[in-house]
Amino acid sequence: MGSSIDPSIWQTLAARLVRDPGTPVDNPTTSFWQEPLLPIAQHASSSLPKDAEVVIIGSGIAGISTALHLLRRDPRLSIVMLEARTAISGATGRNGGHIKAVPWADYFALKETYGKESAMKITKFRLAHLEAMVAEAEALGEEGKVGLVRRVDGVCAIYDKDFWTQAKLRLGVFLDDFPEEKGRWNIHEDEKELKALELADAHGCIVGPAGAAWPYRFLGVVLSRLLQSGQLSLETHTVAKDIRRTSSPTHPYEVHTTRGTVVTKHVIHCTNGHAAHLLPALKGKLYPLRGQMTVQAVPPGFPRAGMQRSYSPMWAKGFDYITQSAGEDGSLYLGGGLLQDGLDNDEDLGNPDDSRLSAGCLRHLEAVPGRAFVHGKGSTIEKKWTGIMGFTGDGLPLVDRVHQYLSGREECDPAAGGEWLAAGWDGYGMVHCWLTGKALAAMVTDHEDEVLEWFPRAEFACTQDRLARMSPESALRHLLGHLD
Repeated sequence: MGSSIDPSIWQTLAARLVRDPGTPVDNPTTSFWQEPLLPIAQHASSSLPKDAEVVIIGSGIAGISTALHLLRRDPRLSIVMLEARTAISGATGRNGGHIKAVPWADYFALKETYGKESAMKITKFRLAHLEAMVAEAEALGEEGKVGLVRRVDGVCAIYDKDFWTQAKLRLGVFLDDFPEEKGRWNIHEDEKELKALELADAHGCIVGPAGAAWPYRFLGVVLSRLLQSGQLSLETHTVAKDIRRTSSPTHPYEVHTTRGTVVTKHVIHCTNGHAAHLLPALKGKLYPLRGQMTVQAVPPGFPRAGMQRSYSPMWAKGFDYITQSAGEDGSLYLGGGLLQDGLDNDEDLGNPDDSRLSAGCLRHLEAVPGRAFVHGKGSTIEKKWTGIMGFTGDGLPLVDRVHQYLSGREECDPAAGGEWLAAGWDGYGMVHCWLTGKALAAMVTDHEDEVLEWFPRAEFACTQDRLARMSPESALRHLLGHLD
């Protein structure tokens, strides 16, 4: 695909992906999800703990899930969670609210690239997240209902004729290898059926199981309960500046922050698009991508179906993602628009700054309701904000022990501790992070054998061979191919 792009544009974009993403900016746009702020949003100890058995950098869904599952394995563990801004202020508190895999689309490409066995393992892992998160929310009882974790029908509406033909073929490949999913994923292309689903001018749609949520509130409840345990210390407004090896046999790492230093056995990087700042070998292999979100008010005639449906309008190039308010207002939480304004006008690839909006994406998103829905004309943007995602050079997450070739730091005896990485969700954090936290907790506590059957350990591993195959150019080719 890259051969058709002006070489100077290609070089400019590739150069962005090798820049140091730095740490999160301190003046981000205001996310609708984060109003009002959680009571624990600014939580911090009066003085930074001097030591811990585990330091987790990042307070998003990956970090929170890892902490929760570590404490379920060993309630005596002492954990310090570092957050550069307020709690859950990154992508988890800025996303579209989807708990949605698109297996019929992704499985086809995964099978071609990695083979049937790996493709099936990755797909099953992603699909398992809906059940896992619904169960977790239900276990929280009345308190958990604030997170609005719910099952919905995920409607993938396709507005390009050639893409629709391909989509039906891809769905067939998926169902051939997953016969147990037949009946759960259905094609609709009759005009009356499409209008009943509120779709205007779509060639067809594929409807399957999905979820929706208010992730900031859901994770806020989980994090609040962890703080009540007394084993987790949440340190907001505390930027991790550097990691150094020590000679200590019990605490082989020092994490230097803007508020002091913590010595620890384990360091877990859950910083997603910012991971290459503390792990420079990831530059050009794991890069930030700024996403644009909006809340849009809908006309009176627009169905209030937020408890029943979510949407993904898919265009000739690219797609958007929409969940709907579960309340009577029926507001659309609509994000996307990536590269719809053209590569030469792109502002988002390699951009770690969520203090600014994406003008090109907003121009596209403003028009989406009127293009995609029967009653969408007249929708208006009420809120708009951005967030930073982390994308990898091959489209799969990086989850592994951090070896010296990645950190530049001498590795300690694995029995004494280690550095770990869980990042690069490629815009699909809600169907990767929760169970990755469960798997990572098993790895950190030396019980990796317990997750090998269901976790894509080999596929997500951060090996030298895999990293060597990644480059800014391969990352761009993968992203642009995915959007086609």
